[in-house]
Amino acid sequence: MDLLHRRGVAGASVLLGVDGTARGVRRRGRFLARNARVPLMVVSLGDRELLAAVLPEFLALVDRPMLTLERTRILKRDGARLPGLAGQQASDAAVRSDALKLTLYTGEQVRHEGQLLYSALLRRLRGEGVSGAAVLRGLWGFHGNHRPHGERFWSVRRRVPVVTVLIDTPANTRRWLAVVDEMTQESGLVTSESVAELWNPGEPR
Repeated sequence: MDLLHRRGVAGASVLLGVDGTARGVRRRGRFLARNARVPLMVVSLGDRELLAAVLPEFLALVDRPMLTLERTRILKRDGARLPGLAGQQASDAAVRSDALKLTLYTGEQVRHEGQLLYSALLRRLRGEGVSGAAVLRGLWGFHGNHRPHGERFWSVRRRVPVVTVLIDTPANTRRWLAVVDEMTQESGLVTSESVAELWNPGEPR
């Protein structure tokens, strides 16, 4: 996280897994164990050229990672709209895809009208009929100019990163984007990306 922050990446989060497989070896967390080998996912966001430049340094720190590269659009950063959210609120960002994924990166303690932002957002989206949404708590991370922060053993107040993900049709997602935009006037990193529907459970494979 320190490396990515120094190199000017827009945001990054470390998410802790509980079970997984890497190169045929199962790695899962256990109740009474150090869990030093459980899977971790590092999600980082930034310009293509910037990420390509920092990749060699990143690979020198991580033991045999598995990497993916995805096309993602950054829509808001600390309350400021970026190109793509103006006008029709990014309606052109992924209207040609089967689904659109919106992601909000923020701190666990960030609030909206006195309530935890991620909790208030999920409650409102659920009330308005969003197809799917999830909140993931990270271990360590940052977004924007904020310094990396996260879980500390001696900390009284948790400052871990929180990632809120919602997926729906492009038409519906434009409605949810308006809600996210309204509730992130001062903080948070908001991104969107296209999601291809590879298999419909209602149809034979």
